Amino acid sequence: MFVRTTNGETHCDGFDEVGALFGGVVSLVLGGLFMLLFSEPSPSDLGFLGVVAFASAGRRYSLRIGREGIRLTLHRLWFVRVQRRHSLLDADIDVHYDLDEARPWGLVIRELHADPGFDNESDVFGPRFGEERLFRLHARLVAALDAARASVAEELAPPDFRNVGLGPQGGAFDLVRAMRDKRGRLRRVHSVSTVYVGEVAVPPGSTFHFNEDRFLDPRRDDRLREVVLGGPIPLLGMTVRPGASLVFAPSGRLSSLRGAFGPEVEIDGTWVDGREVLSFDEEGELISFTLGRDGRAAGRRIPRGSRFQCWIGDGILPTRWTVRLGGPIALPDITLRAGESIELSDDVAEVTAINPRRDVKTYGLVVRAGIVPIPLCKDGRIDVAGCLKCGIFRVGAETC
Repeated sequence: MFVRTTNGETHCDGFDEVGALFGGVVSLVLGGLFMLLFSEPSPSDLGFLGVVAFASAGRRYSLRIGREGIRLTLHRLWFVRVQRRHSLLDADIDVHYDLDEARPWGLVIRELHADPGFDNESDVFGPRFGEERLFRLHARLVAALDAARASVAEELAPPDFRNVGLGPQGGAFDLVRAMRDKRGRLRRVHSVSTVYVGEVAVPPGSTFHFNEDRFLDPRRDDRLREVVLGGPIPLLGMTVRPGASLVFAPSGRLSSLRGAFGPEVEIDGTWVDGREVLSFDEEGELISFTLGRDGRAAGRRIPRGSRFQCWIGDGILPTRWTVRLGGPIALPDITLRAGESIELSDDVAEVTAINPRRDVKTYGLVVRAGIVPIPLCKDGRIDVAGCLKCGIFRVGAETC
């Protein structure tokens, strides 16, 4: 692992230690077994095996941080480039933690404003053995990133309005009286005529909020954060109130509403509290809402005021719902209180786990709460085998 700074650019080069060790060992073991099974190893065969093992261990990473951004390159076989990633300076370099072992496992580049089709997180890189080495490298790279940001921080942003979807409608905004930050980036502007954001017609007198307080790369377009309506608009077969907040995805799709309707409105057959945040997926389906009336899920009454949130499956965990309860709900082993939560299957037909704020006693054992969701069986009882697998049982303790 080498880190140096020349001409204002920081260079970091190192090995993927786990990948190098795995590649070298596997090639030696498999190649050795092949030779022993099918031939009598000769000196040349052993030499060839050594070359293969050496090449297989050649897994390197190279990182460059400067005014142009963050450039990560991954190599295999020492010199074969298999991946190259260029991020702007508003990306972050963070420590990546292993979910199973809860320990640092390397570094990643995370994008807060990833362009469509661009992963918001890089592959893991950096030292894998020795937390002190990892944290020391992280501190040096963060300092280099801060220095690169500082070198461009004094550059004023172009005075024009930069947004792919809204830029052509620049005449609909009062840009003369717009609020900007000290670098000239647009922060807040009022509309003077109708503005079309995706399929939503935003009325005059609405307030558009752009960008954020955190550092934004000068090459980045103005990012629309929120729209506060200056008048009513028709939406979802109802009328959205003036003062409601609308949030849009980068594509222009409406992703969430807040303060849009009354305390009890029906959307897609569900009675929700229209004053709270309502979020929608790409198909326009509700994925986050607060119940405006008592509802039912998994054969149980779910109290009014309960907050539903859908989490899309990611290849590790399945699609599921988390429900923060607005009132008590009785299960065979525990009665959950308001503010505690349950997890539901994708079709909301089964309670799969619970998140109480206190330990739970069952079968003479105590399940520790707050570490991971406590798994349940299909009958609603605590899944003892699942708890043992998660390591959240302890013996001889009392519940809180």
